Amino acid sequence: MVEKNEKRTSLLPRISVTRPVTVTMCLVGLMVIGLVAYWRIPIQAWASGNDWNRFWVDVATENASVQERFNTIALPMERHMRTVRELSDIYAFAGDPWAGVELKFHRGTDMREAYVRVADRLEHARLDLPEEVRDQIKVYSWNQETDSEVIWTGLSIPEDIVDKEQWVQTHVLDPIERVDGVAKTSVWGFENKEVLILVDQERLRTHGIETHELVASLQQDNFSLSGGQVQEGGKRFYVRSLAHYQSLKEIEDIVVQGRYSSAQVRLKDVADVVYAAPPRDRVWRVDGQRNLGLDVYKESGENIVDLCKRIVVKMEEIEANTPAVFRLFYSEGKLIEDSMDNLKVTGLWGGLFAALVLLFFLRALRMTALITLSIPLCVMMTITVLYFMGWSLNLLTMMGLMVGVGMVVDNAIVIVENIYRLRAEGEEPRGASIHGASEVGLAITMATLTTVVVFLPMMLMNDSFDMKFLLSKIGMPVVFALVASLFVALLFIPLAAQRFGDAVVRSDPKSIAFVRRIYRRGLNWVIHHRRDAFLVVLVLFATIYFPYQNVKKTDQMRFSSNRVTIRMYGPRNFSLEEMDKIASDLEVYVNERRDRYKIRNVMTYFRRGYINLRMNLEEDPHQEWWYAVYRWAGGVIGLPIERWMTRQEIIDELNKEVPRYVGFRVAVESRNSGGRDPYVGVYLYGPDFEKLEDMLGEVERRLQQIPSVTSLQSDLEFGKDEIRIRVNRAQAKKHGIPAERISRTLAYQLRGATLPRFQTDDHEVNVQLILDESDRQSLVQLKNFMFVTDSGEKLPLSSFATFEVAKGPGHIFRHNGRNRLRVRVYTTKDDVEGLYQEVDRVMEGFTLPRGYEWNKGERHSQYSRESQAMTFAVIMAVVFVFLLMGVLFESVILPFAVIFSIPFSFLGVYWGLWLTGTTMDFMSNVGAIVLIGVVVNNAIVLVDMINRLRQTGMDRAAAIMAAGHNRFRPILMTTCTTVFGLFPMAIGSSTMMGMPYAPLGITMMGGLIVSTALTLFVVPLFYVLLDDLRGSLKRIAAVSFQRSERWGDDPAQAAD
Repeated sequence: MVEKNEKRTSLLPRISVTRPVTVTMCLVGLMVIGLVAYWRIPIQAWASGNDWNRFWVDVATENASVQERFNTIALPMERHMRTVRELSDIYAFAGDPWAGVELKFHRGTDMREAYVRVADRLEHARLDLPEEVRDQIKVYSWNQETDSEVIWTGLSIPEDIVDKEQWVQTHVLDPIERVDGVAKTSVWGFENKEVLILVDQERLRTHGIETHELVASLQQDNFSLSGGQVQEGGKRFYVRSLAHYQSLKEIEDIVVQGRYSSAQVRLKDVADVVYAAPPRDRVWRVDGQRNLGLDVYKESGENIVDLCKRIVVKMEEIEANTPAVFRLFYSEGKLIEDSMDNLKVTGLWGGLFAALVLLFFLRALRMTALITLSIPLCVMMTITVLYFMGWSLNLLTMMGLMVGVGMVVDNAIVIVENIYRLRAEGEEPRGASIHGASEVGLAITMATLTTVVVFLPMMLMNDSFDMKFLLSKIGMPVVFALVASLFVALLFIPLAAQRFGDAVVRSDPKSIAFVRRIYRRGLNWVIHHRRDAFLVVLVLFATIYFPYQNVKKTDQMRFSSNRVTIRMYGPRNFSLEEMDKIASDLEVYVNERRDRYKIRNVMTYFRRGYINLRMNLEEDPHQEWWYAVYRWAGGVIGLPIERWMTRQEIIDELNKEVPRYVGFRVAVESRNSGGRDPYVGVYLYGPDFEKLEDMLGEVERRLQQIPSVTSLQSDLEFGKDEIRIRVNRAQAKKHGIPAERISRTLAYQLRGATLPRFQTDDHEVNVQLILDESDRQSLVQLKNFMFVTDSGEKLPLSSFATFEVAKGPGHIFRHNGRNRLRVRVYTTKDDVEGLYQEVDRVMEGFTLPRGYEWNKGERHSQYSRESQAMTFAVIMAVVFVFLLMGVLFESVILPFAVIFSIPFSFLGVYWGLWLTGTTMDFMSNVGAIVLIGVVVNNAIVLVDMINRLRQTGMDRAAAIMAAGHNRFRPILMTTCTTVFGLFPMAIGSSTMMGMPYAPLGITMMGGLIVSTALTLFVVPLFYVLLDDLRGSLKRIAAVSFQRSERWGDDPAQAAD
């Protein structure tokens, strides 16, 4: 028997027992520092540091065809921007009303330097763009820290306010922007009044003036230019020439001159000048009333919760002092507060369940309380590290904290259990505390390190920066929490067990003793019937095939949302009044179901050919786990239950019953709150866009064969009917009318022209020249547009041009210089991986000419890259765990006994997801990766004890039985505390910043339960098999060595 003084002792347990005051002061100090860090750490919705490596350069133009926008804006930009260094991809695009390029850079590119390079190339590109858009180019990127609104609200102001924009700026925006921490505000929905110059075509014709001559006269008549400098009396004066319009009458009296106009003509002779809002082309309203939209953005590093509170207070002050009325739709601060409260409640319930489990096993109230106290201590230590690293509390770091909190008591449990075992064997409390912690110190250190090293491969995910970023932000808090738990377990628990542990070690409850007896019988059978046990294990593991094939898999981060959106796509030739009628009918239909759906408000936006109606729903007050249990029990025994319709049930009902209109396509919730559409894309690439259009029909025919497809939508569907004017250049040249003049005149007559701004006393007003609407309503009027020849003759456009009515493209895209045509495949299926397989099946055999190809787009490429990165991470995690086990066991073969426990955790993962109908999404993947490091912990302490018992001279079978007997309770305790701690997370519909965390809880619970149940048998089984293998290899090596000696091949002699 090994004496006490011969037992090894470790430094931290020894300090814990011999220096109680020092240990207590250290722990109190850590708790105080943690509280200070908790109060000061920034709180954000999303982790910073993953800014997009993209720029958008675009221009908004009205009254131009998509093809014209593409040819005159997108292509010149693409030509110049392709030379920018470190560019990964370039996308040229044109739609309604935007055209431009999207620039994607390689990861690691300094985006500030990239911006300088883009701005430099843009200066060259301006010269190739139409003159009227050169000053309207926007270059922007997106930064999570400063480009996401923290407040989004509706704003109502009285209709009788004359200058609404100026009033809102003075009474609303300026006060809000003065709030400390507000970076900027953005308001939209105005019908801003402008100076409109309405040109009369007949009066122009009468005076012999062409539109482009009129525009040139007006552009030169309103200016403010530098005139150099003069010196007088030793002083230097700068000269500026000012010729701004001062009144509408001055504008009306401007003299305009045509080439063949003999009399003096003033602007009022050919046009009407009015100060009014331009014709409406879109409407946005809330609950049937016109509203403005207001977004508020924060400064970098600002605490969002405090900032949102200050903004709301300021909005209340504005409402009290002005007639403005706010309707708050979104507050990021409120979302964070709710998530933090949700997290606290879930954590408290989980901690309570874990404490009850501990109390059941230990039956010692004081010791249970002390172990439970390690949870907040570890959390505070983790937050302290995050604070000094400059990180924030956000969706990802809090997710990591939640995962870590469920495992921080495991090390303490193992140590307490070993201390109590030694005390039950008769060792005094002081020695039992030191020796009990020291005995298992190396094992729990290695067990902790196995979870830590699981996150190392995430740092190596160079091919998937986004996945590396996400998992690193989640993984580091887990790592810090586990390291803190190891420190607390080795330094605090021995002292607590000595000073506060019960004097009498109680025996196991009868239920645990009964289960342990059954376990011993089963373990004995496994050891002595290895072949049969191996076959049983193999059959059990084979059952993973069914749930693996049937669990839905998605590439989306699934966000819970309290809104449902109805979108309607229709013909562009519908007038705004006709769209208003359809939108109003849709509002009536939705309002009839307001109580049934629990609708808070209805927001409607529409323009010609498009309606977007969003229902913001009330928050379900019953999202907690306990109400989910009550609802289930009530359904079984017939208890009264208040049940709200789920968001998915509302969507399903609307898909069946929402009103349909001829020519309109309806999509209910065609975009989820996570920002990605529930569709996959099929993309055609090739040099000739018309050939791509010809191939489109066959592609759509094939895709319609997929059973789950609800609709298809191609880029051509958004096209408008357009009139194509083909000018006979020879005929026009014969009359002395150059093509450039024809193009410019038509552009001004149909699109209008932006002139220098009109300066009032306190602000500037836009000035627009447009042809009077009555002169541009029909094809006949277009044909009669007047041009003046060199001889002064007036000719209509139809005399040297032909006209053709055709449907133009809705969108035009190019990717890296290749034309692209996209087909969106909308589906009822959440299983993205399965849908891609269906697409491959129906597209099999689709042949394309040389130079043309099809693929499933960037989303599929990203999904494949992330899947490969996750596979790589899992493989590397297993490798690192194996290396650590080799260090612990000083063996190459025995670590496999531990490694084999990992696959069986996935058996529980997939069965758990399938039985609960949960999709394998990002949260599930996080739980699966964490499991790799967690499930081996039980195997480690079991194998470690088997080895230690065998070192004392015990035979293998007896050592396995004794280790199984002694480690059964701590393994059961750690598993039960973790599983019951995760229970509130896995049940119910609670979310953290909009992301439901039930998939993570279900994944970890399923994996832990199954892996623990099988580990208790599988690990001893594989230990025996591998130990037999090791013995066989030793015997083979010995026989080979003897044979080599017999043949005289002595290694020692060879060395000489």
